[in-house]
Amino acid sequence: YGHVNTVNVVPPKESEAKKSPYAFITFKFAADADCAVVDTQHFPGASRPLSMGFATPRRKDAQEAQNKAGQLGGSDPCQVFIGGIGERDNEDEVGDFFSQWGLVALVYRDKGVWGTVHFATREGALRLLGEGSVVFQRRRLEIKASDSKRMDEAERNDLVRRAVARHFHKKSMGIGPPPQPSPPMGCGPPPPGAYPPPAGYYGPPPPAGFYGGPQPGYPPPGYPQPGS
Repeated sequence: YGHVNTVNVVPPKESEAKKSPYAFITFKFAADADCAVVDTQHFPGASRPLSMGFATPRRKDAQEAQNKAGQLGGSDPCQVFIGGIGERDNEDEVGDFFSQWGLVALVYRDKGVWGTVHFATREGALRLLGEGSVVFQRRRLEIKASDSKRMDEAERNDLVRRAVARHFHKKSMGIGPPPQPSPPMGCGPPPPGAYPPPAGYYGPPPPAGFYGGPQPGYPPPGYPQPGS
């Protein structure tokens, strides 16, 4: 899936001999970790797929993690509103830029000056929301939780599968991640650059009504209405 920094295999205790061992794996880049979690893991020799997930924070960090989770959108926690992008921006470049924070499943750009980015995991959305704002092509973008309609689960699963396929296609083409290490979540912006995918990675723009249309009061005040 990508560059691995550390691996820690934890064997079961003597009193828990029947339990399976588990491990903690730290990836260098956020999108690689997201891909490993959402993809089905058929480990050689295992009788069933591995159970994957993000590590639970230590007790002292649990409250902070809970506070961060409160930043997510109520209708779709994997989706983030982006103020400052629009139809004029290249969809591949937008998707590649935001893949620094996690595995991107879908990019939507309105004809005005806003859009949304849908991550494969809620952790990807949290990493981005922790920034507050980011600079893309010399423009400072506004980052906030999205209130748009949650997509159908079957449609979301299909987008995630396509995102995983894009991830492996990058690897097969020898397109590597940026050389700079990614900082921990909430510790400043990720490294610039990213690895540009071939054209069409994020697919054509979604058809009209893809999200069922923005909900009442959306987009936020100060942004033009969709299509205006």
